[in-house]
Amino acid sequence: MQDQPRIALLYSVPLLREALLEVFEDIAEVQAFPAARGDTTGLLRSVSPDAVVVDNADEAENAAPWAKLHGLPLVFISLRERKIKLLKNGGWEESPGTDAETVRNLLAGSMFRREGATG
Repeated sequence: MQDQPRIALLYSVPLLREALLEVFEDIAEVQAFPAARGDTTGLLRSVSPDAVVVDNADEAENAAPWAKLHGLPLVFISLRERKIKLLKNGGWEESPGTDAETVRNLLAGSMFRREGATG
């Protein structure tokens, strides 16, 4: 569906990819790419997503300047720390846990606010 937001997912853990594809089904178009393949900025520029999700610290670092520049939400799922981090207003806000529903809720809230919803 053309009206759905596009999420770029850069993943290291295939099971996480599957969980996120399922939780975003009928909500957003997820374009998934294996992480650590180089030129993260070029990939994001080409895909032109409405949000970015990563599960790798290096990809989070690489995607952060691009997300900040475009004012788009970036979610870093830190499986090692068992936290989800949302890049917001230039800094990282943390949420406990690493479940797919938390990622969905963070992104839905960020994208709808970004599109003009206030409450």
